[in-house]
Amino acid sequence: MLAKSDGLSLEEHIQDLLDVSKTFKIAFPALKELFRDDEFWNYLKISILFHDIGKTTNGFQNLMKNNKKYRFRHEVLSAIVAQNYLDNELIINAVLAHHKNFEKLKELLNEYDNNEKYSQDRWIAKEFEALDFIWIENFLLKNNIEVKELKVNDLNKIIKKWTSRRAKKKISELEKFQNIFLSASLSICDHNASAGIKNIPIIQQDNFAFLHNKKYEPYYHQKEAWKLEENALLIAPTGQGKTESSLGWLQNQLKIRQGRAFYILPFTASINAMTKRVSSVGDGFGNEELVGLLHGKAKFFIDEYYEKKDGQSLRDLIDINKKIIKPFKVVTPFQILKWAFGVKGFEKGFTELAGSYLIFDEIHIYDRELFRRILFFIEWLIEKLEVKVFIMTATMPTFMQNHIKQILNITNEIRPSKEDIANIKRHKIKLLDSSIDEQKQFIQTKIDNGKSVLVVCNTVAKAQEIYASILCDYKTLLHSGFNAKDKTEKEKEVQSKHKPQLLVGTQAIEVSLDIDYDLIVTEPAPLDALLQRFGRVYRDNKRLLKESDVANCYVTTTIEEAHKYIYREPNIIENTLIELAKIQNIVIDEDIVQNLLDEIYKPFELNEDNLREKFRTYLDSLYPFNMYEESEEEFFEQFDGVEVLPIELFDEFREYVKNQQYLEAEKLFVSISKKKYMSNKHLVTFVEINNYKKVFPLIGLQYSNELGLLNQEIVNLNNKQIFL
Repeated sequence: MLAKSDGLSLEEHIQDLLDVSKTFKIAFPALKELFRDDEFWNYLKISILFHDIGKTTNGFQNLMKNNKKYRFRHEVLSAIVAQNYLDNELIINAVLAHHKNFEKLKELLNEYDNNEKYSQDRWIAKEFEALDFIWIENFLLKNNIEVKELKVNDLNKIIKKWTSRRAKKKISELEKFQNIFLSASLSICDHNASAGIKNIPIIQQDNFAFLHNKKYEPYYHQKEAWKLEENALLIAPTGQGKTESSLGWLQNQLKIRQGRAFYILPFTASINAMTKRVSSVGDGFGNEELVGLLHGKAKFFIDEYYEKKDGQSLRDLIDINKKIIKPFKVVTPFQILKWAFGVKGFEKGFTELAGSYLIFDEIHIYDRELFRRILFFIEWLIEKLEVKVFIMTATMPTFMQNHIKQILNITNEIRPSKEDIANIKRHKIKLLDSSIDEQKQFIQTKIDNGKSVLVVCNTVAKAQEIYASILCDYKTLLHSGFNAKDKTEKEKEVQSKHKPQLLVGTQAIEVSLDIDYDLIVTEPAPLDALLQRFGRVYRDNKRLLKESDVANCYVTTTIEEAHKYIYREPNIIENTLIELAKIQNIVIDEDIVQNLLDEIYKPFELNEDNLREKFRTYLDSLYPFNMYEESEEEFFEQFDGVEVLPIELFDEFREYVKNQQYLEAEKLFVSISKKKYMSNKHLVTFVEINNYKKVFPLIGLQYSNELGLLNQEIVNLNNKQIFL
């Protein structure tokens, strides 16, 4: 009896799922607690035994052996068989939904009803009669399940309970979560077993040895974080080991209970860098199989970084990073928040989050709306799924700290010792009463004098202009206007031991890039953004400034209209410059940073327009086995990006496609904002070429692998569609 067309038998496939479930149980102990029933793991075992019994029909076996068309859903038959044996709706639901949600199954059953030859009942009865009852009886007897006489039962009542708005109101919260956890657990075991993955790894205590093998004494705040068993907020300057603090906190949590861990960062460059760091030997777990990543461009990094095993494809690697396999994932907040919008697969998302550990770095740098939603979602996750959270920051206003502590009920606030703070003498600020254009010669002089210089601009166009105007033997430009192929190379350059002497970039270099420059020249920005930028200068704690030293953090004071568009808080940049003027030309004492932040940032209400209540009501209205297309669309509308192919790269793209190197081809696309796309729509044409299934936009703007996408027009394509 076959389960797969590759010759895998049904009994072997079911045994594979049982093997996966054993390691799944070790990795997710919180599920039994949240399920509120000691029989949870037994329910999962029984669900596995029944989930594919519907594959024993003649039609399905002919599909496997001879590739003959077969339209009936095997899980419908599996659920009917299970109904005969079990008075347990949780297991029936899990078996019935392990491939399709109930709304989709309802549509399929209606299609059966509209068939010319059979009614729905007759079609189901016909397929039921085609089951191999002898095989089923023998298999179940082997697994100590008493044989019963089988008959056809109606599944419509079960499906209606979960798809009818009126019926759903009668379902308790506990029943809802029980169905989420059991059905998702079955799907996870099935998907992993089908992919040949029988082990779900966990992070062992030995994997944290790197934290305790350092030659230097840990900071006070690190030791405090490593002792905590509860949620915490860490406030410490950039470069004082916040990452190690959070990982030591995680180690302590995993001593108590296993669970998945998520390290949440805002930018792809910092996510890629953190993934390498946490995977590495010496500064990390020493095992890349423990660490995964998820973001919009993850497939390109995975292709570059992860080593393929024998017979393993890139698609396999990408799938592994998406699946609930890797115990530590580095992600954007959207990879967590999407489940709150009912995005397809949210049941598995909630199951992976159950009893998990979330580490947020600079949670407040997003816009107000996103900050609120993240905070309210974490609150819900703590309450409903027993999630624990570690939040860390170097640049958060006090009122936002208070919001976090209040909403998440955090009583553990960790700060460095006064001795550690007193020793931090790394930055001296000087305001340059000009635009950054007028400082090109100043930057050039510093380069000529052998200094390593970081230049941060607020727009891609300005970064390109400054970069092109400075002469330097080894320089790099890093911004969002590069394709994935070139961006990967530039991230490698920036993170290498032999870093570029001149690095010019945009906001993407603000958070979590572990780089150390002699000085920075930056356009004006809100104070928290500037402090993050300053954190890339004199990052090595051995580098300290004396009062007699010249400044190493230079901020231009000309505020362009584009800056106001990027940072929409009224007068925020002006207020920042006013406060910086009071402390320029002195070595900054970290104690005064908090006062500056509190002077500049005006408090805002967290629950404007009752957002918290509305958001929680929506979260509580998510039911398993359903689709939420409207809210899913609302979630994806948040992303301001359009993938375009610069016309100069078209020949290279076509060559890759010709050679079936589709990933290499896709690395040539550049993401631009919707606003930029609309303003250049006359330069866009849509192209369809042989062997590439997607129609894509070709844009008539110049592209350089050194500078990225430029605002210089090559050709007006008049928005036509061409086929090649």
